[in-house]
Amino acid sequence: MRDPEKVKKEMEERDGLILDTAFDIFVVKKIEAVSMDEIAEAAGVGRATVFRYYKNKRDLAISVCSRKWKQYLDELDRVRPISSIGNISALDRLIFTMDQYIDMYQNHKDLLIYNDNFNHFVRLEGKEDDKLVEFHQSLWSADTRFHMMYEKAKEDHSFRTDIPEDEFMHVTVQTMMAACTHYAGGFIWGSEENKDYTKELLLLKDMILSYVRI
Repeated sequence: MRDPEKVKKEMEERDGLILDTAFDIFVVKKIEAVSMDEIAEAAGVGRATVFRYYKNKRDLAISVCSRKWKQYLDELDRVRPISSIGNISALDRLIFTMDQYIDMYQNHKDLLIYNDNFNHFVRLEGKEDDKLVEFHQSLWSADTRFHMMYEKAKEDHSFRTDIPEDEFMHVTVQTMMAACTHYAGGFIWGSEENKDYTKELLLLKDMILSYVRI
């Protein structure tokens, strides 16, 4: 009889291989254009194996997104844990957040591109279920940081809080992420392939900071 722990480890490794392979393919192609057979072939496993882990492409795409964001946010939490930001002003937290998005543009374009494809894919699917709820919960760390930042600003007045929290996040961090995503994917009108648009993103960052400063 095989060691249950060894079997479990092998299953986890095979699952990780499927997820990483799917991510690489989904980044190059739109999720809609990729078949489960294509993923199985690229991962070097049988079609039945992929379906044993994921009943459909939607579940696979959600798990891919959860895995990649968790890896990214876990590393961010390791470098700068939530417990370490208590004495940092709200404005400095906002600056750090926008710098992180610019860093993603410079070093993690694949995650930005996949995330954009994923959002489009799930909108087309038009269905909220437990699997998608679980994915949203995986972003707890980022959502918590944003809320703490806004609450901190109410205390230290380092940026304006006369704008409702949801609207503030939309016109600041979400706008910054959208711009980084569009430049990463070449979705900006007139953009040139392989050109570095860090300068433009830094200018956008300064414009956002001018808007929110008291």
